[in-house]
Amino acid sequence: LNFSENCTPEILTPYLDGIVSKLLVLLQNGKQMVQEGALTALASVADSSQDHFKKYYDAVMPYLKAILMNATDKSNRMLRAKSMECISLVGMAVGKDKFRDDAKQVMEVLMALQGTPMETDDPITSYMLQAWARLCKCLGQDFLPYMHVVMPPLLQSAQLKPDVTITSAESDDEIESDDDSIETITLGDKRIGIRTSVLEEKATACNMLCCYADELKEGFFPWIDQVAPTLVPLLKFYFHEEVRRAAVAAMPELLRSAKLAVEKGQAPGRDESYVKQLSDFIIPALVEALHKEPETEMCSSMLDSLNECMQLSGCLLDENQVRAISDEIKNVIIASATRKRDRSERTKAEDFDADEGELLKEENEQEEEVFDQVGECLGTLIKTFKASFLPFFDELSVYVTPMLVREGQDS
Repeated sequence: LNFSENCTPEILTPYLDGIVSKLLVLLQNGKQMVQEGALTALASVADSSQDHFKKYYDAVMPYLKAILMNATDKSNRMLRAKSMECISLVGMAVGKDKFRDDAKQVMEVLMALQGTPMETDDPITSYMLQAWARLCKCLGQDFLPYMHVVMPPLLQSAQLKPDVTITSAESDDEIESDDDSIETITLGDKRIGIRTSVLEEKATACNMLCCYADELKEGFFPWIDQVAPTLVPLLKFYFHEEVRRAAVAAMPELLRSAKLAVEKGQAPGRDESYVKQLSDFIIPALVEALHKEPETEMCSSMLDSLNECMQLSGCLLDENQVRAISDEIKNVIIASATRKRDRSERTKAEDFDADEGELLKEENEQEEEVFDQVGECLGTLIKTFKASFLPFFDELSVYVTPMLVREGQDS
């Protein structure tokens, strides 16, 4: 269905006439399952062909809107959800000017839907969260009037508590392991069962919050006081990596939004002290989360996010924070060196084989990325604090220099 996913517009364009006309036929005459497939394929084609899809917009959009407005039965829930996905991807492909008039109608339908109670397993909830975010990307600042409708349920989803069942690992009381909606992990002597649908909705919502902050910049300012306390604790949400990833990515976006709003006079009653307050909330939390993060790849993302936050905060960082960041960079370097040493030992084991060699290669590449991000962070600290950072750098150089020497030997 997503056959066009990796196609460039140039590859796809010569075939668009045939593909779109056939998909429209399926959309009008097919059984429900076929219609759902046609919507997925059409969304994928629009996403891949981008601007080239404008030619088909007037033929396609009426059918998509008809499904959105008329597929109201419970049996049609997935069909309606797919129509939202398709409409929002088509809108993003053709751009604001072409989509604007239909966008208003579509958003009226979504707003009405948002106000109706839904069952917990209704796929429309997750699809709607994503559709709103795409509509925001398409409309930019024109989306701001709809934020008061979008944000309350989004925050509610981001604040969902994980549905967790804990039993003893030795216990005979099996968590319903044949239930696809429950993921089981063993931690020490405990077996933990987590309902995945709740985690997926939470992850989607956190990703969407990050999208809105990124897209709306200073326009997102009114929501920061609700979003920051929701996302900052999720930097240490170990039940679901995607939730942590979204929280990590959102940190610099929230700071940027606050900083721009204050600079442009769009933050009534707030001044630079508000940005400092937010920075004091975000940066120590990132440093603490980095200290406890178990995944190497996520450590890279956290360092990247921390670096961006430091660039935005600049001289608002105080000496204690710089000390805490330097200490954590030292910890990251030591932990990275230890992991590399352990991997080097593994290569000497008798049962070491090519498959494990590939795995080690990937893990070492992730380690290089961590070291690159450490370098970026140090560069930002030197640029921001100049001579006053030298005492910290001198302490760190004992740890950095061996890494640089090893890098030279490896390359």
